[in-house]
Amino acid sequence: MSLSQLLPVVNQLSHQDKLRLIHFLLVAVAKEEGCELDATDSQQQEDVLLKQLVSTEAVVWSPYEAHEAAQTLSDLLVAARQEGNA
Repeated sequence: MSLSQLLPVVNQLSHQDKLRLIHFLLVAVAKEEGCELDATDSQQQEDVLLKQLVSTEAVVWSPYEAHEAAQTLSDLLVAARQEGNA
């Protein structure tokens, strides 16, 4: 079954069934990536997820204190304005 055939069926699911589907897909994708999320109870699942989150690195970028990015954007806006007036 293709995704285009599956999506209308998913839209007809109840809220609870959609959450179950999300959980199923999360576990399936995690297994494909080599992670084991299928624990016997929810506390074990939470512990496994927390351990995996601790072991991963996340890069978070914020526009605050990004002075070079602000200057680059300003330069682009000035250049665009000059091209518009030319």
